[in-house]
Amino acid sequence: MSQPHTRRIRRHSRPWIAPPGLLMQGEPFEGYHVLDESRDELGLLLWQSLRDVEVWAQTAPEHRPDLFTSGALLERMERIDEEVDPATPLRPVLEGLASLLARPGRVTSLEVCELCQELARWASDAGLPRTSLAFAQRGAMAAPEEAGPAYLVGLISRRAADYRRAEVWFRRALALARHNLDWKHYGLAHMGLANLYMQRGDAPRARARLLRALRSSRRYGVWTVKPYALHDLFMINATGDDPKLAEQYARAAYRAYGRRHPRLPALAHDVAWFWMLQRQFNRALPIFQAVLPHFPRPPERMIVLSNVARAAGGACLFTVFDRAWTEVWQMVDDSKDRERVAEALINLSHGAAALGLVVRMEMAASYALTIATRRNEAQQQVAAEELLAASRYTQPQENAMYQGDDHPLAPASDWLAGELVESLTEVST
Repeated sequence: MSQPHTRRIRRHSRPWIAPPGLLMQGEPFEGYHVLDESRDELGLLLWQSLRDVEVWAQTAPEHRPDLFTSGALLERMERIDEEVDPATPLRPVLEGLASLLARPGRVTSLEVCELCQELARWASDAGLPRTSLAFAQRGAMAAPEEAGPAYLVGLISRRAADYRRAEVWFRRALALARHNLDWKHYGLAHMGLANLYMQRGDAPRARARLLRALRSSRRYGVWTVKPYALHDLFMINATGDDPKLAEQYARAAYRAYGRRHPRLPALAHDVAWFWMLQRQFNRALPIFQAVLPHFPRPPERMIVLSNVARAAGGACLFTVFDRAWTEVWQMVDDSKDRERVAEALINLSHGAAALGLVVRMEMAASYALTIATRRNEAQQQVAAEELLAASRYTQPQENAMYQGDDHPLAPASDWLAGELVESLTEVST
């Protein structure tokens, strides 16, 4: 006689624990970097808002109603009125955080978290990376059970080259997302860790993380994660030994994004970069040029311009190279946090090498090495050292090893190149 079917329930062998986030690191006191980046009255106002959130987050809900004095809100609003332009997007965010002073017992964790995240994004756009990180962390403190805020801290930490902190927060986001069945941030956290592994040159571990993100997006129908995972898998394979597989991932990512996705310019840039590595300079250059209007943020725009220079060098277009060279150096001089500077300078060095401009090649590579060493960017450091070593043997003339061939691409590659340029042109007009 057959036994009745019983449903098996999988139980965890150990209790669920999310690793704690890393808050202070190298600061003499909480919020020091906010004051250091903005040494004016606005900086003091930002620091006070940061401290308000921190005190609120660390206080038990039942004790919050009496947390601040009765006149604190009026005093803060007067200072905001004096120091912050009414037209700036910062104004309503600071006013929202000031509401903590009047009704600390009625403001929800998610409200505080969202305001902190808005302020973190404002600070990032304003070139204040440590201020951005500080508010992202306070947002995560305000909503400690949510995966999204923890993921944002990891993302901002990685952009600030604070890789230890980034890994801690990505792992926390992963644990929180799995516990909450938040499969979107589960996939994104895997991708965040994968990007850290890629920066360390550990492609196998990065690929494994990305495949887990892709599988979870398909299993749970999280289509917002799928194109990102495909995009990053393309990036890993772009430097491997199987260019056909890389292009398969590129086409899959393009179809998953669609023609009007906001991340399509990033994919187009990366595909052009891949073709540039394949010495298809004449095919890469028009895509880099079409992509440029879609990247207003200085670090990303600097990278695109540096790739224009590198592709133009490979295509022997000195005038295009020289114009891009000048613009990139101007952006390097204006950069405060040196985000992606080493990467841009390495591209300039490659472009100069292709044209036999040995002095420019050495100058760009030498400064790239200095920045990469300072920011612990191992991959860029190795690339800069290799360029400096190669410069000793580069002759002051066109270097044949850089010249691209004009062999036609496969029809599928030709289709992708045309689609990318057409899609970018449609969006920008």
